[in-house]
Amino acid sequence: MTRSYDQSCPAARALDVVGGRWSLLIVRELLLGPRRYTDLVAGLPGIGPNVLAERLRELRDAGILSQAKLPPPAPSAIYELTELGASMRPVIDELTRWGMRLPASARPEDTFRLSWVLGCLRASFRPEQAIGVRETYEFRVDGDAFHLRVDDGTLDIRNGSATDPACVITTDLGTFMAVGARLVDIQDAAARGLAELEGELPAAARAIAIVGAHPEATGGRHGIVGAVGATFRPEHALGVRETYEFVIGGLVFHARVDDGTVEMGLGPAADAVTTVVTDLSTFLQLGAGSLPLEDAVSAEVISVNGDLEAALRMADAFGVVRADGPVSVH
Repeated sequence: MTRSYDQSCPAARALDVVGGRWSLLIVRELLLGPRRYTDLVAGLPGIGPNVLAERLRELRDAGILSQAKLPPPAPSAIYELTELGASMRPVIDELTRWGMRLPASARPEDTFRLSWVLGCLRASFRPEQAIGVRETYEFRVDGDAFHLRVDDGTLDIRNGSATDPACVITTDLGTFMAVGARLVDIQDAAARGLAELEGELPAAARAIAIVGAHPEATGGRHGIVGAVGATFRPEHALGVRETYEFVIGGLVFHARVDDGTVEMGLGPAADAVTTVVTDLSTFLQLGAGSLPLEDAVSAEVISVNGDLEAALRMADAFGVVRADGPVSVH
């Protein structure tokens, strides 16, 4: 290490080893299994090759990771955590849990990788749901494969396919996140063609229960309808009496607002003042606050049929982020 805090303190010594920029993120990537240099470059957008090479050397010298050569026909270097490095898993998990409590403020320049979601899954793991469970679940999301291995209250998440999965779920990123967030039931996603399920449905349901969002995330109400209802802000709907309709990837439901109260229901509404039509992925971005309603309309990834002002009132009542500037509806 080129720098040190020069303090006789375990925390300071730990930061001497992994406190440099990118070091912990390299460990994060390797917790999912051995990685080639090119895999690390792909998983760490923004890191320069010289910095990555230096950090890998520092972590290897500190005994955090080891380097080996893959056999032909692909004789490239591969990096993996040592026992000392793998023991940082609880540290990374706790840091992820803490980070999940911070306000989310996605920026246009931010990048996204599926592997980063896997860290959140591990941090959301509920051991009490996995007592006595010994099985493996495989997910294939937009062409990337990973698996969860549960063994009586413990969890291991790895890149790649599994040799003995109890079920295999194939889907896109938007549906994967919606199912994990308990906005869409896995059986419903499969029935609607949003996901393909191989294996037993109970096994898939156990996987979601073990690593999916906690019930309190949607006010105890699962599914898109319950989740939207849980975001309702009564103080922003005082004096408002109107009904909004939503068409999300073929699912139709409505919200009936009456002076600070809301009643959610499945199916269309005959008296809807405005109808919002979009796909599941865009809907998730709106709900997460990473996509303002006006931007979605301008980009034509959402359509508003009916009263535009009513759509803006709906956005305010349900906490959808608004953008500054005029709105043009297509």
